[in-house]
Order: sequence, then C-alpha cells, then structure tokens
Amino acid sequence: MAEVEIATPRGVILAGTFEPGTGTTAVLFAHGFLSDRHSSMRFDILASAYRTAGHATLQLDFSGCGASGDDVVTVAGEVEDLRSASAWLTEQGYPVQVVHAHSFGTLAAMRAQPPDVVTMVLTGPLTGPMSYPWEEIFSPGQLDDLEQHGYARIPDDNEAATREYSVISKQTLADYSLINPAELLGGVRVPVLLIHGEEDEAGTDLVALSREGLPLLPAGSRLEVVDGAAHGMRDRIDVVVELALDWVAEHLRFDREELGSR
Repeated sequence: MAEVEIATPRGVILAGTFEPGTGTTAVLFAHGFLSDRHSSMRFDILASAYRTAGHATLQLDFSGCGASGDDVVTVAGEVEDLRSASAWLTEQGYPVQVVHAHSFGTLAAMRAQPPDVVTMVLTGPLTGPMSYPWEEIFSPGQLDDLEQHGYARIPDDNEAATREYSVISKQTLADYSLINPAELLGGVRVPVLLIHGEEDEAGTDLVALSREGLPLLPAGSRLEVVDGAAHGMRDRIDVVVELALDWVAEHLRFDREELGSR
C-alpha cells in the first residue's frame, strides 16, 4: 500500500492510503464524523474485500481529521475533499469509481457527485434532518467555546490517532440539523445502496427517514436494513461486505456495458 497526498483547491493537503487494482475501477471511502480513513477498522475490512474483487481502493482522511491538513470540519470542506480525491483517482487511471461512505461522510458523498462515480454504497446514511443531544456528546467547555467563539477543539480519540484534536464550528452542527431531503436526495445522479443497522443507538429513526426519502433517489436505488446491527455496523460487517460487493459488481457491470455500447 502507498501513503499518498492529494491537494485540494483551497490548499489543504489530504492524506490517504492507496492500493492499486487489477482494472480501471476504484472505491473511494468517506468516513464519519471526526473519524479517519480506518473508520474504526470497518473501512480496512471493506477495502480488503474490495481489493480481493479487483478494485483499487483509496482510504482518505478528510481535512481536519487524521493525518490530513488542518481545517474546520464541515460538509462543504468534505465535498471538496471528495471531489479532489476522485479527480486524483482518475489521473491515476481509474475513471470508473464507487464511493463507499459512512454516517456523516454520506452527506459529503451525496453532495459531491464526482463525475466519474457510477454508484455509491452508504452505511448509516443521514437522509433527513438530525437532532442530537450535543450536551451529552460534548463537554460544557466545548459547548461554551462554540457559543462564544464559534469554534471548539475536540480531542482525537480514534484508535490510530494522528492529531491532537479536530476543530468543529457552529456550521458543523448545523450540517446535521439543516438537511433538506428533497434537495439532498433529489440531487443524487447515480443509483445508491443505503444500508442501515436495525438498532439505532442515536435515538433518531434513521431507517424511517431513508425509507421516506428512497423515492427521491435515482431509479434502482435500494434500502437494506441489517438485523442485529447498530449504526456503526461493526458487529455485522460481514453482511455489509456481502451487500456492498454484490451491489458494486452489478452496477460496474452495467457501467461497462454502457461504455462498450458507445
């Protein structure tokens, strides 16, 4: 595997792990809130499975996370990050791409819409406005910093922590609460596989939001609910691997057939 650096138009350097494939297809990963390219090991497992199927993989640290350059964590920044990473993959000879995103990363995936992405696999997707008890997630001091200064430093507690802290803003939290399903899902141009865990420890019915929003997605999009899985999917990652590989194999086949008919 190769450690790579990718420049964004706004000057932030992204860090990632790239592994070539046997063809011209690649899977680009988009991790969740304040996570990193490993996504608590779930992306390592998924990337290995995708490579076994012949696809190149790019596991990316979003700006302000992991080993990437410093930045305030927002969906807008992550959208630019994904577009930059997708363009980099195309330059490396992988013009047919899949985005595999988790949780907060699914917002960036659905909004980025890189032109060479032909389908997406979204686990724990955020498809409607979310309301979290932030007072139970962040400390009083962090909430005071957000209120008084507009920013707060959140210590990096990932298993492979490579930075002291990430920075969030009021906009970061607004990115959760201001999701417009018609605007978000209606703007997606490729078929999407939505995978939810049956157990929603966040207290928000993510499955109901996705079920309601599914008709807004492109034809052929599908929702799968994994029995006994939590939002993180780690306990049923084997099921996620099977669903994802089957979905990608089907949609890359369709894409190749379309290209061959031109």
